[in-house]
Amino acid sequence: MPVGGYDPEDLDDTLEELMNATGRDPSNWLTDEELRQWDEGESLVDLLDEDDIHELLQKDGDSASD
Repeated sequence: MPVGGYDPEDLDDTLEELMNATGRDPSNWLTDEELRQWDEGESLVDLLDEDDIHELLQKDGDSASD
């Protein structure tokens, strides 16, 4: 799902970094099927819904201001 104002490949890299940096289990955002698809190379941009993407990006902005 494209998000306006972001390059999908850059956004995917950023989301993966944020997901890893939070120390939270990716299953907080992805179903078992989506986890399998992600393991097979599917983009997080395609797998996460808009709210989850915004939540992860907001956490990045919050940590940058700390």
